Amino acid sequence: MSIDHNRDVFDSARVAASYVEYAGPTDGFLDRGEAAALVAAAGVARGTPVLDVGVGSGRTTAMLRLMSESYVAIDYAPTMVDAFRRNFPDMQAHVADARNLKDFADGEFGLIVFSNNGIDTVTHEERRLVLAEFHRVLGASGVLVFSTLNRNGPSFGETPFQLSRPTQPFRFSPKRAATAIGRRLLDPAGVVLGVRNWWSAKNRVDDRGAWAIAPLAAHDFAPFMHFTTVPDARTLVTEAGFTVARIFADDGSVVDPDTVESSADNFTILARK
Repeated sequence: MSIDHNRDVFDSARVAASYVEYAGPTDGFLDRGEAAALVAAAGVARGTPVLDVGVGSGRTTAMLRLMSESYVAIDYAPTMVDAFRRNFPDMQAHVADARNLKDFADGEFGLIVFSNNGIDTVTHEERRLVLAEFHRVLGASGVLVFSTLNRNGPSFGETPFQLSRPTQPFRFSPKRAATAIGRRLLDPAGVVLGVRNWWSAKNRVDDRGAWAIAPLAAHDFAPFMHFTTVPDARTLVTEAGFTVARIFADDGSVVDPDTVESSADNFTILARK
C-alpha cells in the first residue's frame, strides 16, 4: 500500500460526497461501541481542548462540541476539509496528517478522537507514528478514543460477489435479495468499479494473522486498510505509552484486553496517557 493511496481515495469528490449526509446538527454515533467510548471519555475529558482527527464532513462535530467549546478539526484530505468548512464555517479546521502533527504543541489537548477506523488508512508501521504524535499533543491526563477494524470480523475478506459477509452465516430473504439487486441496478458503474478495485488489490493482501492489510468493501473496494486483533491493538497502544482503559466492540459490549480473538467488526479503544 503506497502512503498516498488512501489519501487520494478519501480526497476524491465521489467519496467526499458520500460523507456529507452524515454531517450536521443531528449526527449520531456510528455504532454502540463508539457511543460507549465517547460517553466514558466525556466523564473524564469534559471541558478540555478536543482534537477531532479525520473529521470528514463533520459527523462527530456536534457530539464533541457538547463536551468542550475548545474544538479543532483536522483531516488529511483537502476535499473533506472543504466539505467540513461548508457545514461548519465557524469552526476551526485544518488540512493535517495524523502522522505529523507539527502545527500543534506538546500537551495541547485533553481529548483526541480518531473515529470511523481512520487510523486504519495508514500502514502497520505508520500506526506507531500516529500514536506517538497523539501521545505528544495530549496533556498529562489526556484521553484518546479511536476505532480500528478487526482482522477476525466480517469486514475482512469481503468480495464483490459474496452472498453474505465473512464470519456471518448466509440467510436468504426476499427483502435482502431485493436490496442487493436494487443497489446494483442503481449504481452499475460502482459495481464495475468495485470489481475492478477488488481484483487489482486481492493479490496485494498482506495477512500476518495478528494483523492484515486488505481492501475494504466501502467506497467500491478502493481503500486498502489495516485490520487488527485485540493483542495487536493492545501492543500498539501500550508501546506508545498509553494505558488501555476500555475496549468496546461495535455492539457496545466490553472486550477484555486479554482476549485473543473477537468476532466484532471493529473496536473502539479508550486509552489514557
